[in-house]
Amino acid sequence: MSEIIFLAVLALIVIGPKELPELARTLGRFLNELKRSTDSMGDELKQQMRLDKLDKLNMDTIRNPQPQQAQQNEAEQAPLTASADAAPIVEEQLEFPQATTDDKSEEQKPS
Repeated sequence: MSEIIFLAVLALIVIGPKELPELARTLGRFLNELKRSTDSMGDELKQQMRLDKLDKLNMDTIRNPQPQQAQQNEAEQAPLTASADAAPIVEEQLEFPQATTDDKSEEQKPS
């Protein structure tokens, strides 16, 4: 804290009381603009890195599409086997009541 006070007093002596507020404003504007520029540059770099990753993935897919096709072929050729732990499949026959002639005639009558 004492270093900051020393620098402020030194700046007041060297620069003068009339020009010090203007210099402080100019320095503040410069630091604000510098921060804004570095933030936008960081955002642009992040965006470019994302685009580069997408380009690399696309190029890898274009250059070597066979691993994906091989996985698909293996999946298609693999036999479907049931494991010993799997429950047996039971087919149930559901019985639906048949429509009687009275039901049909009610459906055809206009409301």
